[in-house]
Amino acid sequence: MSKNVIVISGYSGVGKSTLIKHILNTFRIVKLSVSCTTRQPRPGEKNGREYYFLTRKEFEQQINADAFLEYTECFGNYYGTLKKEVKCILNNGFTCVLDIEFAGAYNVLEKHILGDDIKYTGILIEPPSIDVLKDRLIGRGETMENIDTRLSMSYLPQHLKNYKEMYAYVIVNHKLSTSKQQIIDVVKAVIEQ
Repeated sequence: MSKNVIVISGYSGVGKSTLIKHILNTFRIVKLSVSCTTRQPRPGEKNGREYYFLTRKEFEQQINADAFLEYTECFGNYYGTLKKEVKCILNNGFTCVLDIEFAGAYNVLEKHILGDDIKYTGILIEPPSIDVLKDRLIGRGETMENIDTRLSMSYLPQHLKNYKEMYAYVIVNHKLSTSKQQIIDVVKAVIEQ
């Protein structure tokens, strides 16, 4: 049985978390790698479930120990994927899903950090338009300043030149029920190959 890593990326507010939960509820053989972050937990979040919440010092110690598959700093906080977390999922016979942004996805999809014996698949979730994405972020309670910062960073020309080449599948999340079926079809195809 081949080892699969599925990288799912998309802009904040595009619906990644909802679609990933749908995958996890549909396939028992798929596990999400829990990422680390230095940001504060939001109400209802639990350490080890949504993220491993680390101090900045703890995160930087993990960087120095080369513990991360990928990491980035965004909006003043670190985010990263632990190598041991992904390896544990794969070694236990599961397909591993990573919810990571574009720079991290590049490190995983293009550099094959875990080795060439793993099948890497990228799925990009896109909004129907920037206006729809902005409305979704407003609906999540984001401040206009934060929204403007996120949108200006997400749609930089250098992203548009490169990132679509890394993703074998692109799902435009216009209608959630359609997007759920599309992502299930993609994951099923990956697992069965």
